[in-house]
Amino acid sequence: MIKKYYFLILLGLLCPFLSAKQYYLSPTGNDSSNGLTLQTAWQSPNTAFTKLVAGDTLWVKGGTYTVSSTIKASNPATKTAPVLVSAVRGEKPVFDCTPMRHAGSESSTYRGMDLRQAYWRVRGIKIYKAGYNGVIIAGENITLEGMTIEECGMDGIALAAGAVNAYILNCDSYRNCNISANGENGDGFAAKEGTGTVFCGCRAWENADDGWDVYGGNQPILVDSCWSYGNGVNYWADQITSYQGDGNGFKLGGGGGVDGNASNVVVNSFAFGNVGKGFDQNHNSWGITCINCTGYNNHGMGNFAFEETPTMGKHVMINNLSYAGTGQAIVVGSTETTNSWNLGLSFTDDMFESLNVADYMVPRDDDYRLTDPRILSLFKLKSNNPAIDKATVQTIIRLKPFYAIPYSGAKPDLGAKEFVSGAWTYPIPDQKDTTVVDTTGTGTGGTRPTGTKTVIVNVASQFTVATGAKSTVWGPFHLASAESAIFDFQAVGSSSGAAIIEFSKDNITWEQVGAQAKNGSTSWVTGKLIDLSSTSAPWGPTIYIRFNNNSTKDVNIRNLVITGTLYTLSAVNQLNEDFGKVVSERFFDLNGQEIHTYHEGLLIKRTVYESGKYKILKILKLND
Repeated sequence: MIKKYYFLILLGLLCPFLSAKQYYLSPTGNDSSNGLTLQTAWQSPNTAFTKLVAGDTLWVKGGTYTVSSTIKASNPATKTAPVLVSAVRGEKPVFDCTPMRHAGSESSTYRGMDLRQAYWRVRGIKIYKAGYNGVIIAGENITLEGMTIEECGMDGIALAAGAVNAYILNCDSYRNCNISANGENGDGFAAKEGTGTVFCGCRAWENADDGWDVYGGNQPILVDSCWSYGNGVNYWADQITSYQGDGNGFKLGGGGGVDGNASNVVVNSFAFGNVGKGFDQNHNSWGITCINCTGYNNHGMGNFAFEETPTMGKHVMINNLSYAGTGQAIVVGSTETTNSWNLGLSFTDDMFESLNVADYMVPRDDDYRLTDPRILSLFKLKSNNPAIDKATVQTIIRLKPFYAIPYSGAKPDLGAKEFVSGAWTYPIPDQKDTTVVDTTGTGTGGTRPTGTKTVIVNVASQFTVATGAKSTVWGPFHLASAESAIFDFQAVGSSSGAAIIEFSKDNITWEQVGAQAKNGSTSWVTGKLIDLSSTSAPWGPTIYIRFNNNSTKDVNIRNLVITGTLYTLSAVNQLNEDFGKVVSERFFDLNGQEIHTYHEGLLIKRTVYESGKYKILKILKLND
């Protein structure tokens, strides 16, 4: 009987995978076939995308597929059973959308590929001449890898509302242009909406507008090891006489107000030969971070153009290299550390192995990597380059947790390519990987301790957070991890209201955790959900929480419930009888709000001793 019971459990666990199938797509296929072999392959991408379900894989043969309507993912997948659509290794399938390319009459009706279902991964396919976006992402946990987008009628790859944790890896997007907008639209990559977006190893070139455009995006994105070249040139002069493309390499903000911008991060990336700026603040009212980037021969207002003081935070410029073009413009008050312009370094062409920018467009290898010797030489430092060993070690990269930048030789180099002059050093990241066991219980490193998930803040009554102000502070909590915040949210006035949830270890230095809460009207948004479960969120024995209104309108909040996992201190802070003198006693209500006046009822008393240890007790305080 026991054996039968275990067998049924195993069968239940395997069921999601038992239905997963391998399908094939071929230019010589037939949609009336079952698609299960190369001999019975389907022919139409539109047909295939409607039939794939969780766990399925579609292998796409090389060749040209004529597409006359948007290819749409129809069925959701899961983390354990994703859908994979992949080119056969070494082959180059092209989804030719020329029937939808109505130049001068671009419309969202004519997108190439529409991904709105969770956990889809599409790899190694070229989208050619779609009438609008090459690919639109509006679902959760979608990955694009090795995709090529060419000559589409809007932005090549775009993020829309609903995009969560999109990962765009080793993709190329070029020669995109919206003719009807005179080239004002037509970016290589557009991340104007979405949460948790990461670009890694991607290239954008010769797009009508910008290589990357995150105008209006209110959640930070990470751009890692990407290239942007030659954007903003009018290659469509026969159709556009009043050209308006901006031609920036990485346009990193804009959109009005703090809530229409975000603290974006760019690392190890290249911007060169763009008509406009290389790395461009574009009026972003949040501080932007650029680390180990190379700007070369960009025009407009410079290789690095961060001329305005942010409303929130400050610009962070570290280890960057700027050469030729119109230089750089960084606002006073920014954090500038070991950049070529701060060090007064001068460069000449013979200090680089190659400045032949045409080599930038070399093909990728069969794994979609850039391994051609020509691009490996481009912007690589020669031994006579003064940027060698001039950088500072970087052991924490915001938005890229548990990572430190490796380097060769005595010290890191400036720019996005390291001169190899000896053994590689792999610094220890400041952020600790949460797979390492923590034995101290202090929250100073390693795994967050285990504990009990519970409601840590519960405020049913309505409260207001005025523009530019902060809410009351809740805490401190012995917080192992935060879970979520649910609340009703209202903007006061006709304009958008926005607020963020911030955490602090010391009630002095605060950082945002989770997404921004927004509301564009005075109507209540009920049950607003903010995910606070970030692996990089601060944790430890003294965690404080508050709301910060970073918009231009007051906001109202009610029915607030924040959940988290609380733990019991051990080791350094474990309770014993040798505490020493009392340093302070503080009282809190059961929601964690500190009480400064006389108060009766059930309270939390926190006593701190000179030894650094403390006690936390529930007490019942009554009128004497």
